[in-house]
Amino acid sequence: MLDQNTTTLEFDLKSTKPAGFWIRVAAALIDMLILMVFIIGAMFMKSVAGYLIISILTLIYKPVLEGTLGGTAGKLALGLKVINRDGELLGIAGATVRAGIFIVSSIPNILLQIKMMQQGMSQFDPIAVSEFQEANLPLYIAQIAMSIVALIRCIMVAFSARKRGWRDMIEDACVIYRG
Repeated sequence: MLDQNTTTLEFDLKSTKPAGFWIRVAAALIDMLILMVFIIGAMFMKSVAGYLIISILTLIYKPVLEGTLGGTAGKLALGLKVINRDGELLGIAGATVRAGIFIVSSIPNILLQIKMMQQGMSQFDPIAVSEFQEANLPLYIAQIAMSIVALIRCIMVAFSARKRGWRDMIEDACVIYRG
C-alpha cells in the first residue's frame, strides 16, 4: 500500500531544452566518423556476406544505442539524449521506428553495392561505375530520392518549434540536452 503522502513526479517535456539543429549536426558528424570505419571496410569487402554483416551493424547502430542508452556516441558525447514524451528511453522498437527513414534510405545503396560485388566490379573504376549506374538507373534514382528525403528531414529540425524532425514526430520523440 502506498503512503498517502507519496507523490509522483510527472515528467514535463516542455521543461526540457530541445537540442538545436547545429548540435545535432555535430553529433551526426561524430557518428559519421565512427561509422566511416565500417563503411570504408565495407568498400573493400569482396564477400557479399561480409558486406551484409557490416551493413547490418551500420544500420542497427542508431536504434540500438538510442533505444538502450538514449543516444548514439555522437549525441552522448555532446550531452544529448533521445526520449519519448514521458521522458523515458525509446527502447529498441521505438528507436527502430524513429530510425526507419535512415534504414529505408540505406537500402538502395546496399542493393547497388551487392550488385557491384556480384559482378566483380571495383568502386574505384569510374568508367565501370558509370556504366553500372546507367544499367541500374532505377536504384540510383531511388538512392537520390531517399537522399533528398533525408535532407528534408534534417532541414525540418532547424525550423520546427521543438527542433523535431519527421522521425521524432512519428515516434513522438525529442532530442534534448541531458540534465
